[in-house]
Amino acid sequence: MLRALRLPALVCLLCVTAACSQSALPERAGRSAEVVAAPAPTPAPRAVAASAAGESIDFAGLVSTLSEPDASFFSENYISNETSYLQIAPALERSARPGGVYLGVGPEQNFSYIALTRPELAFVVDIRRENMLLHLLYRAVFDEATSRSHFVALLLGRPWSAESAPPADASVDQVLAHATRSPPSDATLAETHARLRARILDAYGVKLDAGDLESLAAAHRAFHKGQLELRFELHDKNGRQYPTLRELLSRTDADGRSAGFLASEPSFRFVQRLEREGRIVPVVGDFAGERALPGIAAWLREHRLEVSTFYVSNVEQYLFEPGMWARWSRNLAALPVHEESLLVRCWLDQGRRHPAQMKGHRTATTLHRMAPFVERQRTRPSPSWWAVATEDVFAPLPAQPTGARTARAAD
Repeated sequence: MLRALRLPALVCLLCVTAACSQSALPERAGRSAEVVAAPAPTPAPRAVAASAAGESIDFAGLVSTLSEPDASFFSENYISNETSYLQIAPALERSARPGGVYLGVGPEQNFSYIALTRPELAFVVDIRRENMLLHLLYRAVFDEATSRSHFVALLLGRPWSAESAPPADASVDQVLAHATRSPPSDATLAETHARLRARILDAYGVKLDAGDLESLAAAHRAFHKGQLELRFELHDKNGRQYPTLRELLSRTDADGRSAGFLASEPSFRFVQRLEREGRIVPVVGDFAGERALPGIAAWLREHRLEVSTFYVSNVEQYLFEPGMWARWSRNLAALPVHEESLLVRCWLDQGRRHPAQMKGHRTATTLHRMAPFVERQRTRPSPSWWAVATEDVFAPLPAQPTGARTARAAD
């Protein structure tokens, strides 16, 4: 029998790119202003080949033990709003070391990064409990899906038939077309959600209360109501049109190639296998918190695993508050990494274009090496989010001089 991997007793923030100024960020209760020194990065044990791949994961134990209390944010993140998320796909495939552990934040874009980097285990850390519940729903959908189009139909609450299903080499557009060939059905949503909810409660072991179950149902209803036209939304509407789910799933990389997790059968099946094995673990946690990231770091060291890729989105934008940046730096430095470990960042143009920002995009996604960044925070902490987002970018290459200001790109 496989030995379960368990977290020892240990004492996101969102991938939100909302159009608000730094001064408009919500206050966080209970934050102290003390400065916590970030330790120097320490190397992980070099026997990282001794992976968790042959052992079962205590999925429910990790979710419950690592998670922090719920926190609110100013947007509804059922889907991403980062149109540039595949901008770095070619470089990510070339640069990421397969295996190891992926860390991320937010909803579905994580699946594409997981498919591109091929980790053996992933943690998705987000400040909202709703995101953890959304990933439980995704796990159940992956569990039940027999194909890519079936996956989409289950998520949207649509009837689905294996007849005329697209072939294994179908494009993502063909997959979406087949998944939506039958009209949405309230009865199908109810039946589908009942099955998925039962799977979550019976098979995954995560303890959910009545509020959790309602949030789970609300997420599924949102996909059913919005279908492929579902969009990211701010709680306080600003009139901006964010990308639809269809647009996000159909995005191509900087070379014009379909590179998302639904773009190919191998990519989808890789993510599906990790989900079915409980190897994509959603955790409620603040990047500057005292429990989630420190707990993950301790667990990884115990099991001699290293972080290969950490998708931080634009979370760091919200960590430039008294004491928070030092705690984030400390948490990042505690993670076991290697010399090729990567940070994936997303810049939101709020009046200042990123040097790597592509025409027609309001976001820019960039790759950075983790170890040099951690060391720099120990000796010379970054003074601003702009500095973090523009220093030491190795992919994609900047399109214009750092610091250049131009008109805001169209959405």
